[in-house]
Amino acid sequence: MKLNRILSFGFGICLIVAMLLSSVSSVVFDHGFYQDLYTRIDLAKRENITPTDLEESIFMMTDYVQGSRDDLDGTITWRGQVQPAFNTKEIRHMKDVKALWLNARTVMIVCWLICGGCAVILLVRNHLEGLSDLMQGLLDGLLFFAIVLVFFGFWWFVDFTGFWTWFHTIVFPGNTDWLLDSATDFMIVICPEEMFSSMVFLIAGRLLAGLAAVGGFGWLAHQTLPVLLKAEAGLKLETAAD
Repeated sequence: MKLNRILSFGFGICLIVAMLLSSVSSVVFDHGFYQDLYTRIDLAKRENITPTDLEESIFMMTDYVQGSRDDLDGTITWRGQVQPAFNTKEIRHMKDVKALWLNARTVMIVCWLICGGCAVILLVRNHLEGLSDLMQGLLDGLLFFAIVLVFFGFWWFVDFTGFWTWFHTIVFPGNTDWLLDSATDFMIVICPEEMFSSMVFLIAGRLLAGLAAVGGFGWLAHQTLPVLLKAEAGLKLETAAD
């Protein structure tokens, strides 16, 4: 039925979007990720700054974006001078980033709710056959996601700078505060290119692990569904005979 198709596709798309944003959240706001990264690339020595100033600055920034902190007020010692951790332009940019993330978090929550709602409706309407609808929706969602991922993934691989510039012009239209200068803006120091590449791979790994778990459940459901449907049909026949 058309409604089943719409619900199953909505389930698949919303599940993938919700899992993607959840994976982003689990990496971006993990303090341990930055500690491990800074140690691995020896950023403190490379930039001649103390590990404490590095960690406190990035934690201040991520906590602010997440909404658990109200300001970006802090000081560091950089290049032999005591100064505010973030200048006016950086603070304006992070206000935009915070607004972007809070909107994305709302999308994530709504997608989880839609995903759950579609699943409940399909299972109530179609009982065990609803599992088949859910798995079909997941496959449709994965196909759509794969097409998008291949396109942007290839672009990111061959021209990271071009992709990064395009992304910022889309999410921050008419705004150039994201164009940072390593000579004056400390934010570019605590967010080196290695951070973004490591972040992307880790987010992708967590997303794929989650999708593999869902796919495994789907495969198991596909294998057992015929048996369950047969048993359900037999039970109905016995009930009718009685």
